[in-house]
Amino acid sequence: MDRVGGALREAALFAPIAGLVAAVLVPVAVFLSQPRIESWRTRLNADAATRADVGAVALLLPSAGVLWVAVVARLGRVFLTAFRHVGLAALAQAVVLAITTVAAYGAFQLARRFVRRLAAPRLASWRSAPLALVGGVALAGTIAFVGMRAGDSQGHGGVLGTFGVLRKPELDLAPVWGLAGAFIFGALGATLFSRRWWLAVGSLALGALVGGVVLRKTAMQFEASPSANVIDARPGLARTMLRLLRRRFDRDHDGQSALFGGGDCDDRDAARNSLARDVPGNGIDEDCSGRDAPPPPRPPPPPPPTVRQRLLAETPDAMNLVVITVDTLRWDLHYAGNPRELSPRLDRLAAQSVVFDHGYAISSYTGRAIVPLMTSRYPTECWRDRGHFTVYPRDNVLLGERLHDAGFRTFGAASHFYFQRRYGLAQGMDDWDMRAEPSGGEQETLSADARVADRAITQLQDPRNASQRFFSWIHFFDPHKLYVDHPEIPPFARNERGRYDAEVAWTDRQIGRVLDALDALPAAQRTIVVVTADHGEAFNEHGMSWHGIELWDELVRVPWLIRIPGVAPQHIATWRGQIDLVPTLVELLRLPPPAASARDAFSGVSLVPDLFGAPQPERPIYVELPEGPFNSMRRSVIAGGWKLTERGSRRFELYDLTHDPGEHTNLASTQPDRLAAMRALMEQVRAGLHPVAEAGGAAGE
Repeated sequence: MDRVGGALREAALFAPIAGLVAAVLVPVAVFLSQPRIESWRTRLNADAATRADVGAVALLLPSAGVLWVAVVARLGRVFLTAFRHVGLAALAQAVVLAITTVAAYGAFQLARRFVRRLAAPRLASWRSAPLALVGGVALAGTIAFVGMRAGDSQGHGGVLGTFGVLRKPELDLAPVWGLAGAFIFGALGATLFSRRWWLAVGSLALGALVGGVVLRKTAMQFEASPSANVIDARPGLARTMLRLLRRRFDRDHDGQSALFGGGDCDDRDAARNSLARDVPGNGIDEDCSGRDAPPPPRPPPPPPPTVRQRLLAETPDAMNLVVITVDTLRWDLHYAGNPRELSPRLDRLAAQSVVFDHGYAISSYTGRAIVPLMTSRYPTECWRDRGHFTVYPRDNVLLGERLHDAGFRTFGAASHFYFQRRYGLAQGMDDWDMRAEPSGGEQETLSADARVADRAITQLQDPRNASQRFFSWIHFFDPHKLYVDHPEIPPFARNERGRYDAEVAWTDRQIGRVLDALDALPAAQRTIVVVTADHGEAFNEHGMSWHGIELWDELVRVPWLIRIPGVAPQHIATWRGQIDLVPTLVELLRLPPPAASARDAFSGVSLVPDLFGAPQPERPIYVELPEGPFNSMRRSVIAGGWKLTERGSRRFELYDLTHDPGEHTNLASTQPDRLAAMRALMEQVRAGLHPVAEAGGAAGE
């Protein structure tokens, strides 16, 4: 990576923020000029009691601040979990904050008086105040460090244990350091101004000249720098300023700029930008790829009549459907080759099912993956808002709605607040049970999957649900960070991956309980069972330990099992994408698909021929992550064992997954012909999409 170029670009993007800080601090610096400070020093030297008081405050204030933060955080968590109603929790937290602040102020005043009386002779010197401040900061740092060591990454471990959250491996403090750097440089400029105005003006002029040159180069050649991916993907002041500059220089108001790597090849035409859909064959390069898109790939040929005949003859009529989705579940379970025996129940299910060995999610984040999975439409084809916890309106037609309208009884259970009805994920569900949801701040620090299994089992055993064709959707959440220890399942290793695998093993047990309850019902003999995931998880394979910001295989390759009455178990080696899941289920349930021209048309195709020994040719797998509040745009296309990823506008990486499944060697510069072919394929796939406008955004973003 171009470290020098990246540092210069990042400094140039910090420069405007530092200038704003300096502009704010200059009046303060003038007010705190040398004559005024000398006046205060003279006044303090004449009053030993005041000097002692200042020293006591300097010694105690940092530690008091640290303790106040710890107490407020702990009490806030208690009150957030004491109420299921968000408004009551917020009101209780506000009251507690006010009471705690008043009590903390009173305790601080008592401590100040005690210290002043105890150490008045030592604090009476003018020089003692800075030393007391240094000692106070050191003491505060020690308290925070002790709390960080005593607590865990979830903030448990007593009052001071709150600081344990600083041990999170995925914690990115770059925004904090960036703001601190901007403040330091701004304060330095303000200090110079108050002492030697000509030196400050000269320094600022030189800095502005250098920053302007680097900023101009950043504007014109940002995407050419290897460091651009890092700046564009990492949250912080540099990316914030980058987005502001792109917005400021977006002349045609299409959401992209021709400068600062914005991806707009024609900033005078709002119909042309890298997010636009390229209409094939019209001679116009709408998506700024450098060429007009070729025609979309032809749909696969219809399956031979024997496939339809076997479907009707070998599977029960009027089948039911159970779909189990697991949050953040990687593909590499025990049945897929993992030496750790972390998934015995899923291994047993795999032996009874059709297993797609190379199954790919539609995106790498729940808010961009679940509704596309349930609609067979890509994220840019789904109506949604711009929020991180994306809200989907009723314009989208989910699987639950289709089956409800076809006469199915639809029910399900989940535990994460994002699955509340107001976000749109549970559209079409007659009975959507969220009673397993933890309260408030315990959302990700308490295990909920056992309670989700309880709710799902209760629903399956309810005569109202079993008296007709039914669709049950169960979403398990525990493998998502933060990881919770289970005494019944010791960690497989003393690291994050070991704790994650233990969570997977725990969820595997809960899935087993649901399957046992289902298999005990008469309806089991005519019920399809699907198990898959919304996305995977990274464990530092590419320098990150999280998900939702990149499209590496560890984030988008997922397990995919379908147990179908009458269909023999098998492993399908052809690489397939989740976009095809819903069309497959609709055909298995013998329901008509929407017309290709319909507003709710599928973007995927049915894989029923795969199930009956008449596999269709491999289709390109398309994965996308539209830009959001905490992530930059990412796209990937996978075909023939090759994977092309666009990391930002017109920045491509090429990997040979057959020989390099870990995506370690980027072949974009050494395989130009393959790169060109994969880029053309991505253009071809995107030309067949039907992007819709976000709430408050442009189509295709």
